[in-house]
Amino acid sequence: MSLINRHLYPELNRLLWDIHSEWIEPELAFRVYEDRWGFVTESLLEPAEQILIQELTTTVGNGIFLPHFQ
Repeated sequence: MSLINRHLYPELNRLLWDIHSEWIEPELAFRVYEDRWGFVTESLLEPAEQILIQELTTTVGNGIFLPHFQ
């Protein structure tokens, strides 16, 4: 999987408030989704972002997504 343009995924972009790079590694995106899942508004996830999360879970998480709730 190649670099991810954070601006294409609104919830991911919100979660990356403390990172200023426009393009991020898939591993970072996956880790941020897991670590900050409690701040995701699931009803706002667009279909493309849902697909991204599924792809990240498959490729980076080896099929396992373990979100942290805060």
